[in-house]
Amino acid sequence: MAGADEAAEQLVDAADPVSVEKQRRRRRKTDNEADLFWQGVFSTEIGRREMWAILQSGHAFETPFMASPGGFPDPNAAWHRAGEMAYALRLYHSWMAAAPEGVTQMHQEHDDRMKRGSRRKV
Repeated sequence: MAGADEAAEQLVDAADPVSVEKQRRRRRKTDNEADLFWQGVFSTEIGRREMWAILQSGHAFETPFMASPGGFPDPNAAWHRAGEMAYALRLYHSWMAAAPEGVTQMHQEHDDRMKRGSRRKV
């Protein structure tokens, strides 16, 4: 019942300044630990490659239009793909907040649109 314990731990008496401050410190510590984790992931070539693969599998930078094998638009498949894309983008934005230099380097290494020396025709 770790979930119940976590929920009880998150509830604080808003009228008690000591409890509120403890909660703030705990949250800051957790946020800092998460940022350090993501900075570590993006500090390695393997980490950047694998995070790029996650974004690609979530179709983060693609249009979620889907069609049936017969070529007819398939709204259910499109909504499913849109959900995958939304999740991948939430991950991406959290990575940008935690490790912007590493995410930029990931783009330069794996995103054809952003590789050094490449010109994208619009």
